Amino acid sequence: MTCERDVETDEEEPQEANGGSADLLELYTTYVETTVNVSNRRMRNNRFYVLLLSGTLAVISVLAETQIIEATGLLLAGLVGLALCTLWYLSIVSYKQLNSGKYEVIGEMEEELQFKPFRREWSVLQEGKNPRTYITHTWVERKVPLVLAFPYVLITGYALLQLFTT
Repeated sequence: MTCERDVETDEEEPQEANGGSADLLELYTTYVETTVNVSNRRMRNNRFYVLLLSGTLAVISVLAETQIIEATGLLLAGLVGLALCTLWYLSIVSYKQLNSGKYEVIGEMEEELQFKPFRREWSVLQEGKNPRTYITHTWVERKVPLVLAFPYVLITGYALLQLFTT
């Protein structure tokens, strides 16, 4: 480990063996943690929408089976479900953009380090360009709201059919 003298305080600042200062390494570690926190929020957000949309489908099916809900209620439920699926999809895109920005900043920070783990990992994964090497989580994740939107499309279509044929 080498040392660099701080002229104002006459203290020695340790230099890490990997080429970055201790402050940069601490900042880097903290910033990586914020990226993990965003990913955790993203997963909680996905869990919320899955539970909300699938629970709503369960309630709709019970109400429809017992004929408690009429076509107007089904139409409203279908449209609300589709709106929620759209919001969820946009949320996934937003989280992807946020994470992309964070990884770009991490890459810039890694320029000051000898070993660049995230850049190396992305290189090993061929920057996500070869689906045989790596399929991005976001690619898969964006399909789930589309799949869950399908029953809501059917509900909306059924409700419209009921409203216009009776």
